[in-house]
Amino acid sequence: MTGFYWHFFVFCALGIFLILMVYRILAIVRMPTHLRWELAPIPHKKPKKRRKDSYPKEYEWWHKKQRKSLTGVVSYMAGEIFLFRGVWKNNRTLWPFSFAMHLGIYMVILSIVFHVLNALFIITGMTGYINDVFKNIAAVIALAGYILGTVGAIGLILKRTLDVDLRNFGSFSVYFRLVFLAAIFISGIITWFYVGDFALTMSVFTRDLFTLNAAITTNTYLAVHLIISLLFILYLPFTPMTHFITKYFTYHAVRWNDEPLNTKMEVGLSELKHQTSTWSAPHIPPGKTWAEIAEKKPNDEKTA
Repeated sequence: MTGFYWHFFVFCALGIFLILMVYRILAIVRMPTHLRWELAPIPHKKPKKRRKDSYPKEYEWWHKKQRKSLTGVVSYMAGEIFLFRGVWKNNRTLWPFSFAMHLGIYMVILSIVFHVLNALFIITGMTGYINDVFKNIAAVIALAGYILGTVGAIGLILKRTLDVDLRNFGSFSVYFRLVFLAAIFISGIITWFYVGDFALTMSVFTRDLFTLNAAITTNTYLAVHLIISLLFILYLPFTPMTHFITKYFTYHAVRWNDEPLNTKMEVGLSELKHQTSTWSAPHIPPGKTWAEIAEKKPNDEKTA
């Protein structure tokens, strides 16, 4: 694949990915009001507030101005994003592989940032000491990311296959995503060793993309690695792996949302109450509004 085809494939893949991700974000934003967890303590409360059992125990707390802590939120999210604290607490045997795979992804993304910077250096003629340093950093980070990602992805495949407790929750799509990721990492390792100067090759390829160079070309190893990676980018918005976006809403709109009831919430909840149920369950008859269902006394409820 040379010239125009690379430009078309790369920019189309990235463009479609961004459009689909924006669509998914807008779809989430427009979803009905979520059922809040109403748990305490919440990270965005000031440390003094978090030390209490539950701030709603305070007299008429909804009339008081709640002071929020950005530090608490950033600290909590950093632990989740970079250390996978939730996996460590709930499934420690799964943590090493999950951590390795995600760290590998982060490092590969970081290496791409360095490739872009190096490409800009080449375009502007800044091919000196800084460019060499960035190129070496990109090469080391990329290789480390590919190795960690490979260990993590293969480890998760084996863990899900051999662990009886996890095997029952496995599906074709889960294994397919892990194999897809493993293919990216393994092809990256092969490319890194067989291309020669991997970081320079990637930087030149990126430069040719930016400058729309019609003579852009790649060797077979890099071409395979790039095609697998771009196909995965196209596939990503259709998978649960978009949790890197949806987690924000899960935490801030569901787990940590403790705003007192206001007019806007009342209007939204009123609209939801008057929606017709489409459930098919003995305890929730279809065809009635949720308000009617909530007011209906269960058949097995005892009266005094």
